[in-house]
Amino acid sequence: MPALLSLEEVEVRRGMGVVLRDHNLTVKGGQCIALTGSNGSGKSTVLEVAAGLLPLEQGKVLHGSTPVIDHEGRRRQSPVTVGLTLQKNGVLGSEVVEDHLLLACSMAGFSVDVAPFLEAFNLKHRRKDLVAHLSQGQVRKISVLSALLPAFASNEACLVLLDEPSTGLDDDAVKVLCRWISVLRQRGHGVVLATHDERLLEQATHVHAVAKGTTEPRGVPLDEADIATPAATARRVTPSAFGIKTHRQTMLWLNTNGMAALLTLGLLLALGEFILDLTPLQRLGFLLAPAFAAGLCGEPLVAAMREERASSWWTAVGGGVPHAGWMPLLIGAAVTAGASVGFQLPFNTLHVLVGAAVCFAVWHAVRLMQLATTRLARPHAAMVGLLTPVLILPYAVLVDWLTR
Repeated sequence: MPALLSLEEVEVRRGMGVVLRDHNLTVKGGQCIALTGSNGSGKSTVLEVAAGLLPLEQGKVLHGSTPVIDHEGRRRQSPVTVGLTLQKNGVLGSEVVEDHLLLACSMAGFSVDVAPFLEAFNLKHRRKDLVAHLSQGQVRKISVLSALLPAFASNEACLVLLDEPSTGLDDDAVKVLCRWISVLRQRGHGVVLATHDERLLEQATHVHAVAKGTTEPRGVPLDEADIATPAATARRVTPSAFGIKTHRQTMLWLNTNGMAALLTLGLLLALGEFILDLTPLQRLGFLLAPAFAAGLCGEPLVAAMREERASSWWTAVGGGVPHAGWMPLLIGAAVTAGASVGFQLPFNTLHVLVGAAVCFAVWHAVRLMQLATTRLARPHAAMVGLLTPVLILPYAVLVDWLTR
């Protein structure tokens, strides 16, 4: 049977220390690999490397026969459906329980009825609740289910990565989890889990000692009982679609970007009718200023998704970090049209379109700066705002070009 996951001569640094050196691991369908070792030995690092979340000093990671990441920084989309549970839960508090689980299923291109799984975890009565309204133990169950359900929904072999999945789970839930792992093995999926829980270790076909880099087989019989999970095709949710939906539900765009645009417009209007006495260049610069200010705030989802490492979950499972997509175009057009009315200037379609383009370009440029700091130990301490003045020069050049 071909390997679902291969770590080849992997070396990873964390800070100044080397956590993994010349590390190798192979996972095939039907196997359950338990990562063992003391705290700090690198179990979570192995899982995050397997998910393609960490840069490599040496070596490469393959999903199937496709290298998804190597030491030269090259990345490719995984051809294998990946289910992931990190030590953080990777779920936004604004998500509805059932919606998040269906979202996880969609990564496999299918959907299943999540009700039996929620009932097994004693969560069926919370299926329509927001994640923010659940207890920590209940959120952990949702996190574990979001890693397992894509495999239950898929007809092809999947890779399931679980980091301390039993943390916060009650005894009954752990027993159910053990049975589900056995069922996934029976269906030909590959499972890798980091755990100290003896009950989960009993499900492992192989034990991988991370500190030594050795893998030992164990004789573990398969559970002959299966779970009926009829699946229907489902459209994969893209990072853009999820980001737009989240913005609409939480109004993050209004609390940050929209508020910046309104404050800028309000300050300019408070100065009176001075704009009528300005040159065309100055007038256009002030007209586009609210759209520019909205873009300078960047993507509020970047900060929101850091809390429970939802951005890492999306990077590994969904192929990218959610973002506002085309929404800045609408925001930029709206605030530029509003500025025209406020300044009592003739409506100009070209100016509105330029305002939309300015907001879109600046918004996503700042977003790239924000994402560049996410791997830092203290991402909030990075002054991304100090880098944004570099965008003023191209803004000024654009305004000058439009007024010629």
